[in-house]
Amino acid sequence: MAKKDSDFVHLHLHTDFSLLDGACHIDRLCKHCCDYNMKAVAITDHGNLFGLTEFFQTAKKHGIKPLLGCEVYLVYDHKMTEKPERGQHKYHHMGLIAKNLKGYQNLIRLVSDAHTKGLYYKPRTDMEQLAAHAEGLIGFTGCLQGVVPQHILKGDIPGAKKALSTFIDIFGRENYFVELQDHGISEQQQVNKHLIPLAEEFGLKLVCTNDVHYVGKNDWAPHDSLLCIQTGSKIADEKRLRYTSHQFYLKSRQEMELIFGEIPHALTNTCEVAEMCDLEIPFGNNLYPVYKAPEEIYSVHTTNIEYLKFLCVQGLKERYGVNYHDPDNADDPELAKTLAERIDYELSIIEKAGFIDYFLIVWDFIRWAREQTIPVGPGRGSGAGCLTAYVLKITDIDPIRFKLLFERFLNPERVSPPDFDIDFCMRRRGEVIEYVRQKYGSECVANIITFGTFGAKMIVRDLARVNDIPYAEADRIAKMVPDDIGITLDAALEKSTDLKYEVDHNPVAAKIIQEGRIIEGMVRNTGTHAAGVIISDRPLRELVPVTLQDGILTTQYPKDPVEKIGLLKMDFLGLKTLTIIADAQDNIRRTRNNPQFNIDKVPFEDDKTFQLLNDAKTVGVFQLESGGMQSLCRQFNISNIDEIVALIALYRPGPMDWIPDYVKGKKDPSTIKYPHPLLEEICKETYGVMVYQEQVMEAARVIAGYSLGAADILRRAMGKKKIEEMAEQRAVFIEGAKKHNNIESKKAEELFDILEKFAGYGFNKSHSAAYAILAFQTGYLKANYPVEFMAAALSSELGNADKVRHFIGECSVLNIPVLSPDVNESRDKFTPIIYDESGSGAIRFGLSAIKGVGDSAALKILCERDKSGPFKDFMDFAVRVDSRAVNRRVLECLIRSGAFDSFGKDRQHLFDSIDAIMSEVSAVQKDKACGQTSLFDLMDNSLNESNAPSACVNENGPTMPLREKLQHEKELLGFYLSGHPMNEYAGFDTAINTFREDEIEQLQNNETFRVCGIVDNINKRISKKDNRAWAFFNLTTRNSSIQLNLFPDAYMKFQHHVVEGNIIVVSGTIRRAADNDEVRFNVADIDTLERRLPSLIESVTIVLDVKTDINDFLKAFSDYLHAHDGFTKVRLLLKTSNSEGILTDIAASLTCNFNPKTFREFLKMNSKGVLGFKLDVPPPPKVERRYPMRAKA
Repeated sequence: MAKKDSDFVHLHLHTDFSLLDGACHIDRLCKHCCDYNMKAVAITDHGNLFGLTEFFQTAKKHGIKPLLGCEVYLVYDHKMTEKPERGQHKYHHMGLIAKNLKGYQNLIRLVSDAHTKGLYYKPRTDMEQLAAHAEGLIGFTGCLQGVVPQHILKGDIPGAKKALSTFIDIFGRENYFVELQDHGISEQQQVNKHLIPLAEEFGLKLVCTNDVHYVGKNDWAPHDSLLCIQTGSKIADEKRLRYTSHQFYLKSRQEMELIFGEIPHALTNTCEVAEMCDLEIPFGNNLYPVYKAPEEIYSVHTTNIEYLKFLCVQGLKERYGVNYHDPDNADDPELAKTLAERIDYELSIIEKAGFIDYFLIVWDFIRWAREQTIPVGPGRGSGAGCLTAYVLKITDIDPIRFKLLFERFLNPERVSPPDFDIDFCMRRRGEVIEYVRQKYGSECVANIITFGTFGAKMIVRDLARVNDIPYAEADRIAKMVPDDIGITLDAALEKSTDLKYEVDHNPVAAKIIQEGRIIEGMVRNTGTHAAGVIISDRPLRELVPVTLQDGILTTQYPKDPVEKIGLLKMDFLGLKTLTIIADAQDNIRRTRNNPQFNIDKVPFEDDKTFQLLNDAKTVGVFQLESGGMQSLCRQFNISNIDEIVALIALYRPGPMDWIPDYVKGKKDPSTIKYPHPLLEEICKETYGVMVYQEQVMEAARVIAGYSLGAADILRRAMGKKKIEEMAEQRAVFIEGAKKHNNIESKKAEELFDILEKFAGYGFNKSHSAAYAILAFQTGYLKANYPVEFMAAALSSELGNADKVRHFIGECSVLNIPVLSPDVNESRDKFTPIIYDESGSGAIRFGLSAIKGVGDSAALKILCERDKSGPFKDFMDFAVRVDSRAVNRRVLECLIRSGAFDSFGKDRQHLFDSIDAIMSEVSAVQKDKACGQTSLFDLMDNSLNESNAPSACVNENGPTMPLREKLQHEKELLGFYLSGHPMNEYAGFDTAINTFREDEIEQLQNNETFRVCGIVDNINKRISKKDNRAWAFFNLTTRNSSIQLNLFPDAYMKFQHHVVEGNIIVVSGTIRRAADNDEVRFNVADIDTLERRLPSLIESVTIVLDVKTDINDFLKAFSDYLHAHDGFTKVRLLLKTSNSEGILTDIAASLTCNFNPKTFREFLKMNSKGVLGFKLDVPPPPKVERRYPMRAKA
């Protein structure tokens, strides 16, 4: 390109961070700027700085100078929120670009204030604020919505001149430019005619800009769709927001010259603006706040390092009983000296790295949380290897006991910021964040923004809606996009033949995909980081732009740039497991009259816990719930907590390959082989397998003389597989192995290769140990206090019907009855009821867990019951409870769920009486409001007498059928309480099913199975292998639920049977790999139970006692069979009391049409000679594999 091709720069541009208006994806934008040989480009998003850091870094990567700006919404007074007069603008637009660091800081301040102080529909900046923070900023007259153009459009030239004078005073003449735009819009041409002479009159320079909202010339249609998504409009709507031309794209210099060729200096002046700018975003600083202790602390400890050491000395005494100043007189002097030396070493590294205040800040809010009895996790990540953190009670994992390394957390040879990820109870996490906000100031603490982007499925649905495609059709097309996380539209077209066909044959679908390719990946909305919180020692608006989300200060930059700038990010994680443990502890303290029970005081040795894990009864046990984990638990035969640590570390891709070696080594230590004798001490606890990253570090230290800091650098290099660095490290390792242990280079090479392999997938032991502690604690609670634990687990899943159902199924396995909700017995959550000292008991269903009731109504009921005693009957309940919270809908849910059953009234009768009772209650409440005495007041305490309001329950109608009761219970509670739909088939299921629930683990690979039950929880998927549909679903039997796989061929044949609530018979094949005990049920055949039953029951055998008179029975039975002829053979088994009996067939003509009704009628034929009935069901046929099983590598 000619040199003049590069003498134009775009100064007015909106990326996709101008939410649902800008359609410039930053990377694509920068590539186009490179194609146009543009040396710089500006970002001026609408009213925000969301994309500034991404734009800055991406432009730099492409060799383009980034100009950082914003198009602000300008008003005369941001405090004004009155509706503007008709024809007036609520705000004007103004482009600002930062020249230097001061300008960047002022831009941040202006935009932050607009979001936090000037928000009224839009984040607004006013003239006073602009004047106060204009230093270092370049201003422009702007687009048609600018102040000066608006005056011109109104014919107010004096007003335009006055505005120009004002802005010159604010920015300085050299920093204020007159902006010309021409998108083929007549108003712009009209304004330009005035702007050019005004610029000359005021001595201002001209710049021409294009108001760039999309990159390519043909991207106007996707941009138009974005506008429709923003406004909830459709493309076909006449009255909607739309751009009046298609010229808002990234134009080349030649295209701009065609428009502004008569004023070439307006083109070249854009480069002058770019040259005025010299700005680097200040990354890499340490902006951590300084911890400020109470004044009285500093009268004793003059510095924060002194105070931190004092706290550590205290902590050593509390944790280990060690006097730091006198280790020689400790019970174990050697341990005491080791602890004191390690504390000194760690504190020296922490001080040198500049993280003293960081430790004090974390210690302070965790100390506060513990004082408020807020559950805090044991630790997470490499921080558990820090002894300082342990004695400060930041973590709860003894790094000495678990052999954890400090250098894995804070490496003195390559310092990077420490990172404590701290878990808190889900319910009370917010209290800790609020404490931090109060301590450091609301302006100094902020949440972190996140950005939701357009995914493939979402963009298909959004574009279908704006194109007015019916929902069902849109849903059909969207479901053709595979469910793979992060899949693109192009990848979806490759994987889904259905989608490809649709696009090839449906023009509307083709249009959606074509536009979607431009839009996908763009920002759709903002959100808040789930855990991250920024803490600063000064108002954050001085360092990064901020906004408000739900009234809470939030950074406008996402987490990576915020950390890169140098701010302190703390992750306050909410962990449900801690809530379960806390609730279980509360339950135990209450039910067992043991107020001192504390799970943290329980030693890590408990046979009942290890037995529970080895039996794979791990539903609800942290990290060990999955089928794969249950399989490993059975293989491991766990006998100590260290094996739980290893189990968690090994169960991930890569390390799983070494599980057989680990298990084999544990069973038979003679099979363990160490690559070198020096590795025995390091790998002994993991039976010769190198499981942890820390073992790689220790091996480098022992074999090649690495310091632990250098060993951590080696571990990172191995993990990242950097070729040059690895070559350097290999040489250092070989030399060190020779120097320290006289190991020859060939053997050293072998050892290096072994370490490299393990380092590639080895797990952080500190992290695994933290998880293991929670796994042990939840396992201990379940093994020793199952009722209290399961009540807590159920309560943690209020609102999640699938998980509640899952845990109720586990209660059934544990023989813990779950009792129906009761307005006089239930609390808001699930409540344990202990019957005796053995711990046997039941769980009462929580009111909040009833679908449609909710927390507010449940708490109102409990409040009234606690205040005035149990409810006497339904009318008493209706009168006493606030009808605004417990409205008709809530009453219906309580009735249908059985919460009033204890009053002795049928659910249907209560349901039919709601209107009459609520009418009476309303009249009572009106009378009370008017001060009148009602019948109920006179009756006082006799509301439960039969001739009183309880008579308002209409008991004349039909009662509620059992099947309807069960249906309501399933809908509202997630499971059946009053019975089970499969009870109707009692006797059949045991004959049809080829296994009992407690026999699943004994099922063998390739064994055929058959089972009947109710279809539930269907999950449909697309196969990654061949893009065909398949599904997995639960089949609920009378006693449990199993998951079945319906792979593509079977899915095509039987999907019509897989409908929620259908009662079906399924047969298929068991699959379990040789090295994995997890049982998989693969479906080969499905039919409805009603249809399959007659052909499934080969014969019915009636067991008769021949010592009794059975003639009357035989005659009646024969008559019955003649009347119900069918295909099922009927046989007699004639027995005396001690004989095996003689089996005989009745005449061939006596067969029956066998079905559930027939069987129930058989059972009603009472005769003392009839000992019972047997159903003869042949085993399911063996299913041949289409393909042979893959051999184990």
